[in-house]
Amino acid sequence: MKKRLGRGLDALFGDDVISSEKEKEEVISEEENIERIEEIDIDLIDLSENQPRKIFNEEEIEELANSIKSVGLIQPLVVQKKGDKYVLIAGERRLRACKLAGVQKVKCIVKEYENPLEIALIENIQRKDLNPYEKALAFKRLMDEFGYTQEELAKRLGISRSKVANTLRILNLGKKIIDLIIEGKISEGHAKVLLSVEDEEQRNKLAELVAEKNLSVRELESIIKSSDDKKEFEVESEIIREIEENLMKLFGLKVKIQKKKNKGKIEIEFSSDEELEKIISILMP
Repeated sequence: MKKRLGRGLDALFGDDVISSEKEKEEVISEEENIERIEEIDIDLIDLSENQPRKIFNEEEIEELANSIKSVGLIQPLVVQKKGDKYVLIAGERRLRACKLAGVQKVKCIVKEYENPLEIALIENIQRKDLNPYEKALAFKRLMDEFGYTQEELAKRLGISRSKVANTLRILNLGKKIIDLIIEGKISEGHAKVLLSVEDEEQRNKLAELVAEKNLSVRELESIIKSSDDKKEFEVESEIIREIEENLMKLFGLKVKIQKKKNKGKIEIEFSSDEELEKIISILMP
């Protein structure tokens, strides 16, 4: 019976009508997945609890608000429909500026996302809106919540695996340095250089020096290198002193070692022929 009923419908409405209805359904289905731009009342847009960006520069937001008053919002926000309202996926800085500018309706890209948190994190990372610490946190969240390995995350973001690894290492810096990063007093470049310093106390002092003197990354590298050279010199001097003491015990005479880079000389002082003969007998038994 089912088969006959189907054939009866074909006969009544024709293949073209059935086909047309199917095509219409497919178009509607496709349209639901295509992003669209709408003007949305700003009061209907809620902030996402998963916003990766935590720190906002109020002065920059005020400047952006003035620009929006002058020329309008050029780049739309990205939102997802949720009931009668919308959840912000990307563009919190622009949303804040629009509110400050007194804008009532804003242009938004409305799209459905299976994982809105992932999109929000990646969008902020790609736009370089995050400070180095926030970026490291975003990388970690993507790995923790979506199961990415460093290699997979690097491919997803279009960067090298070493870039992912180095960014994650920023989370290992102490609270003092992370606070300076959040305040914008230490850049990502500074942070990477500081990670090469193993001693935490020395690392914190260097970070404070960068913030206080507004040092460039190159200047910081130079200070660390000269510090390392000094340490190396101190260790080498200690070894040379120990060798001098051992030689003095051996000869029973004063011994001095002078070393510059890869060359130098050993001086053994003597004050009589007998002491000279003693030196020769030890060196040429």
